[in-house]
Amino acid sequence: MEFLKELFSLEGQVALVTGGTGVLGGAMAQGLAQAGAKVAVLGRRREQAQARVDAIIAAGGDALALPADVLDRSQLEAARATLLETWGRLDILVNAAGGNLPSATLPPGESFFNLPVEGMEPVIALNL
Repeated sequence: MEFLKELFSLEGQVALVTGGTGVLGGAMAQGLAQAGAKVAVLGRRREQAQARVDAIIAAGGDALALPADVLDRSQLEAARATLLETWGRLDILVNAAGGNLPSATLPPGESFFNLPVEGMEPVIALNL
């Protein structure tokens, strides 16, 4: 087991996980921390980001909550500034943010072609 820890160690690396408050992003953040990385958890909800960070720290890791919406450039720039001020660099980026929005959903039986373009644009921006 020690061989695997050494082989896959991320000791000293700094990672940022967008969507780190979600199920998949959260699991990736925890895994990166278990492998030794310092992990910045970026998500829209401050409380959820802090809860994920608290769990990582309780397990012996080092983590930082960065509340930000990936669709808001000024929030991302503020998050970047905080991360660089705290740890000085970024080595690993995991883009786990994504999903759907109410504006891009239809009731059962409706055709995809009835979706307004304006409703789809933010979903495409979020997932690309």
